[in-house]
Amino acid sequence: MKNTLVTPTRERVLGFIKQEGKASVKALTDEIGITPMAIRGHLNKLEKDELIKVTTLRQKLGRPLQVFSLTEKGETCFPQDYGRFAVEILQDLRELDGGKTLELVIKKREERIVTGLRTKMAGAKDWEEKMQIYHQFAELHGNMPTLEKQGPKQFVLYINNCSLKAVVDQFPSCCDSEVSIIHRLFPEAKVNKTKSLRNNDKSCCYQFAFP
Repeated sequence: MKNTLVTPTRERVLGFIKQEGKASVKALTDEIGITPMAIRGHLNKLEKDELIKVTTLRQKLGRPLQVFSLTEKGETCFPQDYGRFAVEILQDLRELDGGKTLELVIKKREERIVTGLRTKMAGAKDWEEKMQIYHQFAELHGNMPTLEKQGPKQFVLYINNCSLKAVVDQFPSCCDSEVSIIHRLFPEAKVNKTKSLRNNDKSCCYQFAFP
């Protein structure tokens, strides 16, 4: 299990819910062998961490039954192979016609991201607010961004994790597309990329200077 913040008992709780699809307090108590109160304590913590969700089921007899299932975030605690799958798909696309379709797909993704972010930025009162919107986007996609204001009109954006690393290692044009997205979103700014994870730097570093 990938989430190192989950205790061994909570790992077992998550594992059983994953295996069964959903589980009640009684089912978890029987499986793990601790008291219902202890199980509820673990469930409360997992729900607070947004790893599980609760659903109340009505029964013909007796009180409604609460069952617990994994959230999308909870699913990420288990091994996944999206990176390799994406690489294999892109490799197949490249082999189809020498990379023409692959480049179209990368460009299509870029257009979708730029269009979506421009829509969100349309209501921003200034470029500083636009920077915050992009920061939130990068954070949402697991890029661990850090935004530093270095002057009245100067920012430095650090991308500390490349969520597309498995893809970028094989297809550098995906990285070039990420750079293009930033330039297109902030055409009024002078943007310099001074460091890159691809060059074994600790982060990608973008310096913004607004007029």
